[in-house]
Amino acid sequence: MSSIGANIKARRRELGMNQEELARRLGVTQANISRIEANVKGPSADMLPEIAEALYCDVRDLLGVERDGAADERELDGGARAFVLKAMESDPQLGMYLRSFVRDSDSYTDEDWKFLATSLKLALGYAADAIKARRVSGNF
Repeated sequence: MSSIGANIKARRRELGMNQEELARRLGVTQANISRIEANVKGPSADMLPEIAEALYCDVRDLLGVERDGAADERELDGGARAFVLKAMESDPQLGMYLRSFVRDSDSYTDEDWKFLATSLKLALGYAADAIKARRVSGNF
């Protein structure tokens, strides 16, 4: 069984994220992330969900807990579906692009999927950071 620190490190690397980026997302220092990943210091119970959110995974993944129904992992849950539908409702052009991607998805190579996933990850990460900054500054 892997340690929480090893699981955090593996997930961060899987996303192509460095310690500095994760630290920035969490509002902590890179040294703090280094200590957590090296199992010198464990994350607090309050911090663990924040780390999971920053790494786009479930807390159970970081804890190394097996999940039932692995086939269900590939399905969007109700919250994710509602998110996509709300985004499409807010911008019809987004819906057009999404439908185009879905229609053409059979022709995508593994490299195409990796590029798309990286692009979406970067765009969503940027948007999340921008929304948080707007809320903190009061510029909504």
